[in-house]
Amino acid sequence: MDLQQFSLSYGGDNYAGDFYSEDYYDFYDDQLEDGNQDYQPNVNSNIHSGPTFWSNLSFYQLCAQCVVPAIGSTGNLLGNTLILCIIFRLFIVISNKIQVVPEAVLHTVCAICGVLPLIIFHEDGDLYQLLLQIVLYPMFCYIVSIICILTLKRHSSIVFSVIILFTLFYRECFTNDSKWQKTKSAHMLMSMKAMAILFDIQSNKLNKFPSVPQYTGYMMCAGTVYLGPFLTFQEYSNAFSLSVYWNKTKVCRLLWKITISLLCFVLSICVVDWLFSQYLSTNNKSNSIINIFLTMYKQALEFRTGHYFVAYASTVFATVCGYHSENNSEILVTHPLVMEWPRSLLHVVVHWNAPMHYWLKKYVFEEVLKYGNKNKKHRNRIIAVGTTYLVSSLLHGLERRLSAVLLSLAAYTYVEHRMRTKLASRFPNKFSYFAKNKYPHHDSKTYLSSLNQYNWYFWSINIMFTVLNIIHLAYLGSIIDMSVGNSYNTTYQESFAPWSRVSYFSHFIMLFMFFISIIL
Repeated sequence: MDLQQFSLSYGGDNYAGDFYSEDYYDFYDDQLEDGNQDYQPNVNSNIHSGPTFWSNLSFYQLCAQCVVPAIGSTGNLLGNTLILCIIFRLFIVISNKIQVVPEAVLHTVCAICGVLPLIIFHEDGDLYQLLLQIVLYPMFCYIVSIICILTLKRHSSIVFSVIILFTLFYRECFTNDSKWQKTKSAHMLMSMKAMAILFDIQSNKLNKFPSVPQYTGYMMCAGTVYLGPFLTFQEYSNAFSLSVYWNKTKVCRLLWKITISLLCFVLSICVVDWLFSQYLSTNNKSNSIINIFLTMYKQALEFRTGHYFVAYASTVFATVCGYHSENNSEILVTHPLVMEWPRSLLHVVVHWNAPMHYWLKKYVFEEVLKYGNKNKKHRNRIIAVGTTYLVSSLLHGLERRLSAVLLSLAAYTYVEHRMRTKLASRFPNKFSYFAKNKYPHHDSKTYLSSLNQYNWYFWSINIMFTVLNIIHLAYLGSIIDMSVGNSYNTTYQESFAPWSRVSYFSHFIMLFMFFISIIL
């Protein structure tokens, strides 16, 4: 199966789509099946509300049979990756001290430290084919990039991007290669890096195309090739040229992030399901509005906490490796508090995965705008937004459920942005709408806001939209079932059963808001 993360964007700060591998979940499910003969994975059902294995356990049994094994198995995998990141960083520090190690060796060591975790994650006896999947893809991207640069020049980045996107789409839809399913997250990240290099060369951000060792090291860089985050070539290069200063505060922050990452994994894999199932299993009113919402919220929360686990783990790996953002600040990935208390959907799409938000904003949205008619800015933005979500869906192989979530959230974000902007402009003393970006990748941007932001109108409207956004996110996330690989293995009715069960009410709310925005 392929756990994919949904996100999208609208307007000036937009991003759509990222994903992570769920081999942690596969690995752990295998251990559960071996240790618990009565364990049955939570297979996809039409309503996702049946009793689960964890709901029959006491808290002590849950800790013994789920929490402790989860921390042990996942901590082992994270620990191996973390050790390799430390080795890579120590090698860079020593090399900079003695200054005799060739640059090509540094990049090669980086690539090796990036590939080794993949070997650790997939000890299935077919190591040779696995390595071919990982090593040959950067070679393919490198050759195609050179051909596009030499033959097309001006439009090389666009043509190359189309080739790469349809290559991913073909592999996803028309091959039954199990190795592809295990390495698709790495392929997606490498594809984004390859496209970013050509766009940066075309915009003169990069003076020349990287050498083979540089390209290989960047594509398979230690600590990021599997879980991310996305890095620009300049951010990757910073690890070799800029010093990293460690102190007690920074070490404590890393330990705190590791703790949060493991906590989120435990929440995603067993605790969230156990907590909600305790209530749902004792409440006989399975068709009540509260039970239906809690079931949807549980499904979405499991998905989101799984994302937080990967986001914090990838932040730790990137920091230990010495990667910096382009302004020499720490690379941040997500902001869970913004996600769980979403003041606006614009906050959600920015803070879900900031580095990948940056990729789609810079290399898709802004690039598409360059080709638009200067006299039709509104139409250009709509086309750019649509292209952004199409690219995001193609990166994920046009998976049915994820594409539906991306398209829906795109419409939701547009409608909310349109409605709140009009309310704030027509009633400046009553309504407020603003969104500030906290990440160094992007400039802070303030939308319409009221001078009187502390009256009861301001608080009531913001709370209303926050509650509405929580409902929307629970509704949209309810179809992302971690127990099912992708929608190709299910029928349309099975894939969208959670939405059908509630008569697509969230979509109708969005349509109602759209009509209100037209009237305003």
